[in-house]
Amino acid sequence: MKIGFIIQGEGRGHQTQAVALSEILVKNGHKVVFALAGTADIKKQSVLLKNCPNFEVLPFLSPSLAYNQKTKELSILKTVTDSLPRLPQYFKSLKVIKNMVETYQPDVIVNFYDFLGGIFSGFLNRFDVPVVCIGHQYLLLNSVFEYPQNQRLDRFFVNFNTKITSLKADKMLALSFRKFWSEKNIHTVPPLLRSELKLQEVYNENFILVYVTQPELITDVITQCKLYPEENFEMFVDLKDDIMLPANLKINPISNSLFLERMAACKGLISTAGFESVCEAMYLSKPVMMVPVKNHYEQKCNAFDGEMSGAGIFSENIDFGKFLNYLKSDKYQSKNHRKWFDQTENMFLNELESLVKGENLAIQK
Repeated sequence: MKIGFIIQGEGRGHQTQAVALSEILVKNGHKVVFALAGTADIKKQSVLLKNCPNFEVLPFLSPSLAYNQKTKELSILKTVTDSLPRLPQYFKSLKVIKNMVETYQPDVIVNFYDFLGGIFSGFLNRFDVPVVCIGHQYLLLNSVFEYPQNQRLDRFFVNFNTKITSLKADKMLALSFRKFWSEKNIHTVPPLLRSELKLQEVYNENFILVYVTQPELITDVITQCKLYPEENFEMFVDLKDDIMLPANLKINPISNSLFLERMAACKGLISTAGFESVCEAMYLSKPVMMVPVKNHYEQKCNAFDGEMSGAGIFSENIDFGKFLNYLKSDKYQSKNHRKWFDQTENMFLNELESLVKGENLAIQK
């Protein structure tokens, strides 16, 4: 098969999914003929995507989430006001997608939760190329998914955006921590994890790994480290300012490979509630404290579902004491999530290949 990727390029999650799927496809004789990455700043190229040997990535301008610098919360208003002046550029981005599809004529387009990818499939896909959408957000559309209580307006906004990304999609592949019922064209599948993760040697050093997606949260991490000087912490972040660090906090340079190595070595992970980092910790049997970014309902759903799936604990705030007490208790019991996770390759190949019928598969070896 010839596959075209449209990737929501902000953050590590969807990028990781794209790299992992490309590994599966290439291993099985298929080819990623183009990879487009939607981003708020096309000058900043993703190292993860740039270093992927299975495709060359072309960035394009696409809407992305915006955060309040003072409160550190996700701001829907700022997201909208930042996006509106860029509408003419977004139309140009849609032309880029259209031209790539016309040029490479893929058998299937895979959209990793990009907003403009959804607009393309809903209104501009005149080539009748099958479209598959991949993301954990599609699990939230499942009628039996258990949501955190209240916050109906937040739930509406998240699901509205999810539906836009999947306009006229042939399938939605909902990534899930655990096996879930599928319904209609929403098919539940295991997480997409890079092959590099599965090669890690798992052991326990005396430190806790901290991973936050918002740079504004670094000050909270430093404050917490000072409260527990007897504990050791490591963190991956690109520090732009000179910040006085406590002696028990080690800062590592941003590196995807080193991040996986240190996760395999830590005794636990404290993380904002992104889907991929939690899945990686689950695969390595590392307990996690999941802290949703303020006002980020999707992450709150991840943390809520992650706790029910046995990943660790949900916390509204970065609270090292809460996690340390959890590690000392007998509440965490390492579970073998690999039985579900190891079904990824077969399930994804079946889902994609089933869309391409006949004998004229464009298999490229």
